[in-house]
Amino acid sequence: MKTYLLLCSVWSAVNAINIKLSSSESVVWTFVNSNRSISGKADVPGGIYSDLQANYIIGNILAEDNDVLTRWVAHELWTYTAQFNVSKEVILNSSVVHLVFEGVDTAAFISVNDDTPIGSVNNMFVRYVFDIKDKLKEGLNELKVSFLSPISAAKVRSDKHFAAPECVPSVYNGECHVNQIRKMQASFSWDWGPAFPSVGIWRPVYIEAYNSAIIRSVTTHITKKKEEWVLNIKTYFETSMKKTQITGILSATLELEGKTTVKKWIPVYETSQTDGTFVVELEFKISEIQVRTWWPNGYGEQPLYELVVHFASDTYLNESSHKSLMVGFRTVELIEKDAAEILGNTTAGKGLTFYFTVNGHPLFMKGSNWIPSNILPELGERQTDVVDNLLKSARDAHMSMLRVWGGGVYESDYFYEKCDQLGILIWQDFLFACAMYPTDPEFINTVQEEIEQNVLRLQYHPSIAVWAGNNENEAALVGNWYDTTPEFEKYKNQYIKLYVETIKPIVQDLDPGRRYLVSSPSNGRESERENYVAHNPYDPHYGDTHYYNYLADNWNMMTYPKTRFASEYGFQSLPSLVTMKTATNNSEDFSLDSHYSVHRQHSPNGYSFIELQMNSRMKLQKDDPKYFEKFIFYSQISQAMAIKTETELYRQDQANWYTMGALYWQLNDVWQAPSWSSIEYTGRWKMLHYYAKDFFAPVLVSPRLDASGEMEVYLINDRFVPILEAKITIQFYNWSSPAPILTKQYPASCGPLTAALQPNIDGTLMGYKKEEIFVKFSLLATGIRSPVNYVFPVPLKRVTTLRKPNIEILVSNFVMRRHHQNLEYTVQIRVDTVVAFLWLETEVEGRFEENGLIVTEPQMIVKFLCKDHVSPRILEKSITTQYYLH
Repeated sequence: MKTYLLLCSVWSAVNAINIKLSSSESVVWTFVNSNRSISGKADVPGGIYSDLQANYIIGNILAEDNDVLTRWVAHELWTYTAQFNVSKEVILNSSVVHLVFEGVDTAAFISVNDDTPIGSVNNMFVRYVFDIKDKLKEGLNELKVSFLSPISAAKVRSDKHFAAPECVPSVYNGECHVNQIRKMQASFSWDWGPAFPSVGIWRPVYIEAYNSAIIRSVTTHITKKKEEWVLNIKTYFETSMKKTQITGILSATLELEGKTTVKKWIPVYETSQTDGTFVVELEFKISEIQVRTWWPNGYGEQPLYELVVHFASDTYLNESSHKSLMVGFRTVELIEKDAAEILGNTTAGKGLTFYFTVNGHPLFMKGSNWIPSNILPELGERQTDVVDNLLKSARDAHMSMLRVWGGGVYESDYFYEKCDQLGILIWQDFLFACAMYPTDPEFINTVQEEIEQNVLRLQYHPSIAVWAGNNENEAALVGNWYDTTPEFEKYKNQYIKLYVETIKPIVQDLDPGRRYLVSSPSNGRESERENYVAHNPYDPHYGDTHYYNYLADNWNMMTYPKTRFASEYGFQSLPSLVTMKTATNNSEDFSLDSHYSVHRQHSPNGYSFIELQMNSRMKLQKDDPKYFEKFIFYSQISQAMAIKTETELYRQDQANWYTMGALYWQLNDVWQAPSWSSIEYTGRWKMLHYYAKDFFAPVLVSPRLDASGEMEVYLINDRFVPILEAKITIQFYNWSSPAPILTKQYPASCGPLTAALQPNIDGTLMGYKKEEIFVKFSLLATGIRSPVNYVFPVPLKRVTTLRKPNIEILVSNFVMRRHHQNLEYTVQIRVDTVVAFLWLETEVEGRFEENGLIVTEPQMIVKFLCKDHVSPRILEKSITTQYYLH
C-alpha cells in the first residue's frame, strides 16, 4: 500500500473563553495524602514525585537507591485540589462549558465544588472532557482530583483479569501487573530503568466555554498524481450538544513557495452525532512547483509550509476556532514484495522485502530506539532542552529514523515538531510492551479511545512513518517467555482481539495511508498470512528483527544473523564516572560488587555479560588499582565496537540480503546506570555515539574479515548519485609506530543508495604477523568525505607491540564561534606511538567532535564545542585521557 503523507506541526486556538487551570498566581494547586500527614503546594502540570521533591519532603529520587526508598509514595492515596474563580458570564453566556484534562496519570476520580465525582479517569494517554456547566458557580470554585495508588489499581484488575507475566524480574526492583493499567509501562521499572509509579496531572488542564463547536483535531491525507499534490483535510469538531445543528464557514489557507497563499472555504451545515462530534472535509490541489519536497535527515531539506484551518460560527458571530499546522510534502511506502525480484532465485531471495521508500527512493533507515526522556513523564514534557539535545545528537550522527518504543509514552507535540524540523522519521509503537494484555470490555474501551485520540493527534507529523501495535508481544507469545504455552490459544485470541480486531481498524480508518504493523519484531505480511502469530517471528526472510547475543564474539561480523530490517540490537556499557557522580559521591560505591552498583544493574547477569565481552577482546587485571575506572572505559569500548561491527554488517548486507534498516537499542537513558544507551542521562555522549557518527556516515569504506581471515572491503553510498573514479587507500601499521609500514591504493566505485563489495582488493595481510599490526582504510574521492575505518586481525589482548604512549594535549588560544551557536576550541594531540581508543574527557560542559580515537599520526587536531566561553588554559588543564593498554 502506498503511503502519501502530509507533514505537519500544529497549534490551535479558540476565541471563546479558555480558562487555564495550570499552576499560576490565580490558580493555586495543593496536594495531600489520605491521612493528611503530608501536604504541600503542587505544580500542575506535574506529578507527585516532582512535587514532593519541590517541597523538600523527599530528596533527589535518582540518587543512591532512592527509587526503592521512596516507593511508599506510590502506595499512598493522593488528592490534588485547585481553587479558581469563574465569572457569571462564563456560566450564563456559554452553551458549552467543558473541563478538559490533556493527561492524568492514571486512575482518579474528578469532583467540582463537592465530593461527588463528576467522573473518573483510568488512562494516562487519553484526553478527558467533562461537561461542568451545571457544576460551576460564580466566584470561587474548587476542583479535586483524587488518585488511586497505581500499584493497588493494577493489583485489583489483575485479580479479575490476570494476564502474564505477574511481575517483572526481581532484579528490576519494580512493581507488578503494570500490563493491567494504561500507564507508562516502564514506570513500574525496566531492565534499563527504575520504578517510579507516579500519579499526577502530567499534561495541561483547562476549562473551555463556547456556544457552537471547536476544532479538536485536523488530519491531512495527500496523494501525488503526476505533477500535482492532492491534499485532503479532515477537520474533527467537538461539542457537548448532541444531535444539534452546527452552521458556519470552514476555511483553509495554505502558504506556498514565495510566501504566496491559496485559500479555500466551504459552508458547514452539520448535525452533531450522539457523542457531540462531527467531521468536515475539504480538498486542495497544488502544483508540484508550488512546494518543495520534504526529505529525511541526510537526504535533503525539510521545507515546511503553514496551513491554517479556521471555523467561524454563523449563529455566534464573535466565535471561531482554528488550528495552525506547519506542513511539508512527501511520500512514504513500506515495500513488502517478493524478494526474488531484487535478489534472484537464491536463499536471500526467498520471502519478502521490508524497506521504506521516501519520495519514490528506497532509503536505508539509520537510527536508534527512543525511550522516555525522563522517568517522570511530566518532566519529559517540560524539559525541552533535553529533547533538543537528544534529537540534535541523533541528527548529528546521521540518523534518519528513531523508533518510539512501546513501553514509554506518546511523546509531546514538541518532540514530533522537532523531528519534523530535523528530518527524523518516527517508527511509532503503540504503548504495549513485553507482556500479554487483558481484553475485558473496560480495557478494550479505554484502548479504543487511546488509539483514536493519539492517531488523530499525531497523524499529520512528518515524523510518523509507520505504526506498530506492540513491542515484542508476538515473539513473547510464540517463544513462551512468560510460561503462556499451557494457555496458548487463550492468549493468542486475546492478542488478536487487541491488536488486530481493536487497534488495526481504528488506525486504518483514521490514517489509511500509513502501514500498520501488528508487532515489532514480526514477519509483516507473512505474520498476517499466518493469522497474525507467525511460527517464527524472527524469520530473516521477512519483516524486522530484534537480536541480542551476549555470549558470542561481538567484534566478529560472522556472529550476526541476516535480517531484512534490524529494529533492535544492542549491548550494555556503564556510564562515565562524571555521570555516576551525579547519583552518589560515596567512593565506596565505585566498585562492581558495591550495593550501589548491584542495585543499578537491572539486567540479569548484566555485569557478567559485559565482562565476558570485554575479556574476549581486551585484557583487564582484577588487581589493577584503577580496575573500576577501567571497567567503565573498557565497557564503552566493547559496546561501541560491537554495535559498530553489527551496524556495518547490516549496511553491507544491502548488497547481500537487501537489509534496509539498522536501529540500535537504545539512544537515551533515564538514570545513571548500566544500560544499552549511546547517550548518558546527563546528555554526555558515550563512545558508541561518537562511533555512530562514523558508522552511519553517508559514505563509508567498510571492511571485514571473512571466515578464512582475509579482508573484504565494501563501499557504502547513501547518496542519490554514484561514486565513480574513487580510490580506497589501505595502510598497514605496526602498533608500535605512528607511521604506516605499507600503503596501497585500489580503484573503487559504488552505485547510488547501495553497498558494493570491491572486487579487486588484495585482502591478504601481506605476510605480516597478525599480533603486531592493524589495517587502516580511507577513501579518496572528489568532493566526498568518508570516515577512516580499521581492521584488527586479532583481539587486542593478543597484540604484542602496543607501547605506553606519551600524550601531550594543547588548546589553541584562538576560539571560533560556529553557526552563531557553539564556541569551537582547537585541541591538538601529540603522541609518540599508536594510541588505541584514546578517550578525551573534561568536566567542562561541551562535546568533542571526535572521540575514542585510533591515533595513527604524531599530531592530530580535534575540535571541542561548547556554548559558554571558558579560558583555553582552563580547558587544557581539565582534559584527561584514557586509552587501551594491557
